[in-house]
Amino acid sequence: MKITSINIPAAGTRARDCELLSLSDCRGFTLNYRKDEDNTFWSMRHQGIIAYKVISEEFARNGYLTKLPVNGSFFEVLDSPWIDEFGKDQAEILSKCKHYVFRFYDETIEIISTGFSIEKLNSPP
Repeated sequence: MKITSINIPAAGTRARDCELLSLSDCRGFTLNYRKDEDNTFWSMRHQGIIAYKVISEEFARNGYLTKLPVNGSFFEVLDSPWIDEFGKDQAEILSKCKHYVFRFYDETIEIISTGFSIEKLNSPP
């Protein structure tokens, strides 16, 4: 298992740099958030969701999450043990999925999906 940072303009440069404003799993899985560093608003939509979990800040430093890099707020877990739990060799869709970790101010969200897209918003959602 290896954890890599996702370095995109929408990601925070440090833990707790992004504040989750809303989460919706109706008609797709969407996270709306504010990036504190430059006070910008973003919407992230995931495709092909297999699973997700929301962990409060107090419990988000357990297991493999203790290995998250200090810098950054968005990560990908390579050779994910969580994907393996679902039977990676038994379901073809899992071979197309990635395990993401998004650290927000009060929550850490883990998602297994086939990918995501991000849109910068002109105003708060």
